[in-house]
Amino acid sequence: MATAAPDATVEALDTTVQLITPERITFQYPLAGPFRRATAYLIDLGVLGMLIFLGLMVSLLLALGTAAGGGLFLVILFGLRFGYGALLEGMLNGQTVGKRAMGIRVVSVEGVPINGGQAFLRNLLWCFDGIVPFGYLPAIASMMLTRRFQRLGDLAARTMVIVEQRPTRGGVVPLDDRAVEALLPRLPARIEAGPELSRALADYVAHRKRFSASRREEMAAHLAVPARKAYDLPGEAPGDAVLCALYHRVFLEE
Repeated sequence: MATAAPDATVEALDTTVQLITPERITFQYPLAGPFRRATAYLIDLGVLGMLIFLGLMVSLLLALGTAAGGGLFLVILFGLRFGYGALLEGMLNGQTVGKRAMGIRVVSVEGVPINGGQAFLRNLLWCFDGIVPFGYLPAIASMMLTRRFQRLGDLAARTMVIVEQRPTRGGVVPLDDRAVEALLPRLPARIEAGPELSRALADYVAHRKRFSASRREEMAAHLAVPARKAYDLPGEAPGDAVLCALYHRVFLEE
């Protein structure tokens, strides 16, 4: 979700988190539980193991099989151990290979994408959460005792892990409106949207023809107003066209 959301509350049911944007639009995100996160972690361990093996081969090759390769390998091992998760989460909007495979993503507790500092901090604290020296017990205990399933790294970095749910559909609804075509060049080539916003855009576009033009503008206004500000769109652009353009940018590459 592109806009910041300083006002956030958690529902009584601890498997979802409710976030309220400054525009008073409420989104609900399913929280990723321990099983899904553990599976993603195991996938990442497999990827990390392969990278470590490649690092060993490279270090031996560069050192021509001498003992100097051991020191180079330790440097590579340290970089991979603490840089793998932080680098991927920082560059790929909160996802690693394992998280992407399991359909989960790290976001801030405000519901916005994490920054590099948060990605580094939450991965650095695997020193305490991980198998050494406490056998994952701090991570498990913390996740069981917090309503957002946050391990120690999440608490320190103010992050949480959510399940991405995209609406099911048969394909992108074709739109040939000239007003929409005029807005598309003003938008980024790809826009990341949370599951609730994606679902709202898909539902709106799928059912918009059932309503009159005036009713469409009334329905679209709540999301169109902040979208115009966020992407510097013309103030006279119809709200219906703004939502349709956002729809194409969100679902274009899916």
